[in-house]
Amino acid sequence: MAGLTSVLLKELRATLRGSRAALLITVYVGLALIGGRLVFNAVTGQLGMGPPLFAAQVGQAIFVGLVLALQALSVFLAPATTVNGVSAEYERRTVELLAATPLTPAWLLLGKLLTGIAFVLLLLIAALPLFSLVYLFGGVGVADLARVLAVMLGSAIAGATLGLFCSALTRQTYAATLLCYALLVALVGGTLLAANFWSLTNAMLPAPPAYVAANPLSAIGAALARTRPPEVVSPETLRPVAALSLLTQGVLVEAQGGRVVLPLYRVSLVIYGAASLLLFWLSLHLVRPRRRWALTRDDLVMLIISVAFLLVVLLARPWWQAGLGG
Repeated sequence: MAGLTSVLLKELRATLRGSRAALLITVYVGLALIGGRLVFNAVTGQLGMGPPLFAAQVGQAIFVGLVLALQALSVFLAPATTVNGVSAEYERRTVELLAATPLTPAWLLLGKLLTGIAFVLLLLIAALPLFSLVYLFGGVGVADLARVLAVMLGSAIAGATLGLFCSALTRQTYAATLLCYALLVALVGGTLLAANFWSLTNAMLPAPPAYVAANPLSAIGAALARTRPPEVVSPETLRPVAALSLLTQGVLVEAQGGRVVLPLYRVSLVIYGAASLLLFWLSLHLVRPRRRWALTRDDLVMLIISVAFLLVVLLARPWWQAGLGG
């Protein structure tokens, strides 16, 4: 435990020292505020051009804009917090020094991963005051905010673990960054493209939910479904929920004469948890300088954690299967 504490203190000092962290927080909150402002302008600009708007509908539209902006930023920022975690040690030639200490690979990786997650959590906390604008108008409850924050944090943890895995695999920051973001773009863009292509070739029917189950943007789109305001803005302008129509293409099902959005985010959280465990487990072996795939006590610990996670998933099967329409 002392080894984990030392790694955390070292990494937190390196991450938060200087102007880089303050600049990232400023950019993160600023871009989210711009997104919310654009949605607010799009909604209020249509006053008098259609059905009357209630304050709650304006609040819901701002909430959608803020959350989509924050999630898009978090998806691409989370891997950046860990993508140089292992490779930087090789580039600074400090791996031999670490190998000479009592610090185990598990504590080293866990410390770097927790540092990345802590920084993403700091970004989310810094953005929380923006949601006070939403509560001025109403239409959004605490449960809605908690649901989207859980999805954002779950996808951020998976993203940080992906960055750490790419860093351990390539041992070069440049190569790890290219690999990580290539996989991320393929996941986000490829799944949406596949879902919409399926709809185009099947009489515009909604694609099966499995197509976008791992997509973090579709997950947040499904989590926002309950706070989706009515379509009251004219099609010629930017609609506050236009992105949701694309993101939830594979989350819709026909029910009772209309389309219902499934709680796909539940399936996504299960996928992110399983992916995080698997990628961290692989990283434990990749970070070793020799005998990478020899079994150690760390593998036993990871096996126990994985079995416990699997049991929880099986016990919660009715909860997350609802996201697939089951």
